Amino acid sequence: MRTDDAYRGWEAETRYRRLPDALIPLDPGGRRLPEVRAALSTLDWEIRPVGPGGGVPDLARGRRPEVAWVLDHPPRGPRQGVGVLTVAADDAEQVLGVEVNLSYGIAYDDDHAHELHFAQTAREVTEDVLGGPPTRLAGPGPRAVWIRPGADVGVMLDEGNVVLQLLRTDRGAEFRRGYPDVWRGSLGADLSRPELSRPVRDWAEAGERLGAALLVLCTQVHAFPGDFTLRLSSAPDPLRSVAAVGNGSHDALRLEAPADHPDLPGSDRFAASGWQHYGGLRQCVVLGALGTGDRPRGPVREAVSLLVDAVRALEVDLADLTYSGEVAVPTGARHLELPQLGLPRAVPEGAAGA
Repeated sequence: MRTDDAYRGWEAETRYRRLPDALIPLDPGGRRLPEVRAALSTLDWEIRPVGPGGGVPDLARGRRPEVAWVLDHPPRGPRQGVGVLTVAADDAEQVLGVEVNLSYGIAYDDDHAHELHFAQTAREVTEDVLGGPPTRLAGPGPRAVWIRPGADVGVMLDEGNVVLQLLRTDRGAEFRRGYPDVWRGSLGADLSRPELSRPVRDWAEAGERLGAALLVLCTQVHAFPGDFTLRLSSAPDPLRSVAAVGNGSHDALRLEAPADHPDLPGSDRFAASGWQHYGGLRQCVVLGALGTGDRPRGPVREAVSLLVDAVRALEVDLADLTYSGEVAVPTGARHLELPQLGLPRAVPEGAAGA
């Protein structure tokens, strides 16, 4: 962490480990600026004010008016990256967290092919430093969050930059201020209360919101790497359901719905839409729906159209429509939350009261 060349020749993992090892014990969130200044100076970090024009050498953060101070870059600051302090909007002396853009230093080492690879490595190292897997995965970002007493810790891939964040969320700081979560993968104990977003008004709006959520899932969950399942079902009759399954090792999205139940309607409509019958399930595969950038938009729109049509073929009333799902990564499975979907979340088994 020092500004000399003592770490020259270290691989990126060792350099990155020094960062959370040094910052997390400082618990910068919730401390006054003089305290944080003194603490960071022990690591040879120099804080300097942002200029009147608001120029901050951290391109990943976008417009962040609450940022009032920036950690200096080489030669007067750490090679580990460019950092900023987040302060309270109503009190510029109240520090809520620290945020370091690692892509200005570590991530360009030869031992990482691209930012996605480095983000995965940084999450793995953070798991080791904090003694366990992240509490929550979320996007857009995508990011892994360790929810802990004091400052929560997050590692995110933000507009192609790998960012480490320590934020005091119990004092109002957020991991992406102005960019609310589209999806979350949460452990049972960390599930949010039922969403209060505006309910969908009609099937057209349901399709629009579903498309936005599914696109982010299809383009970001693979970054962990991971798979996901999104399920739409009738609250009074859960057998009337349809699911979208994304496997990160393929680029196709698999759609599934129960079959072989005589009380289920819509057989002719499923067949007309190209669904096939396999072992008690109706299935349909949408090629090219998983990936990055704009490429999956067309296939995702096709998948949404098929999902909405399937739910309506099952004669599910919009007022009864709920969702559930899972996100599966190497560190375990998590419940899927879609805060902006506008549909009630079916409470998973064992998560009552969450």
